[in-house]
Amino acid sequence: MKPGDRASIVALARSLSEFFPEDVITAIDESLKKNPCIVGLLGDGIVGFLVWIYRDPQTAEILWMGIREDYHGLGLGSMMLESLERHIETKGVTKLIVSTLSYTVDYKPYEKVRAFYYARGFKSLGIQQDYYYEGVDRLILVKTLR
Repeated sequence: MKPGDRASIVALARSLSEFFPEDVITAIDESLKKNPCIVGLLGDGIVGFLVWIYRDPQTAEILWMGIREDYHGLGLGSMMLESLERHIETKGVTKLIVSTLSYTVDYKPYEKVRAFYYARGFKSLGIQQDYYYEGVDRLILVKTLR
């Protein structure tokens, strides 16, 4: 991520309102100020982002990931995830964690998010009830890296 990309990433996140409600946009913006981010570019335009944090020397966690809707299903998310995995493996990371809306919540847009992670080797670690809001659970997924 280059200086000046933050505003474009926040605008992209805001355009993905099915995935990032307005009350989450501030958290994404704050995360961008202090955490590393991989940016997907098309020409000069940002079409994807992936923000992560190191939790400990062996564990990284994806905090936020978004792809412009007209680029869903074209492989950009997979490329960004693979890029992250290659990078963090060089740092000695062996586990990658991500949290997403649980399947216990009936919300169709997140079905493809969960399918994306499962198809890329993530396994369910557990569900935390009422994590996001009352009645809105999170699913914690983990992937063991080489």
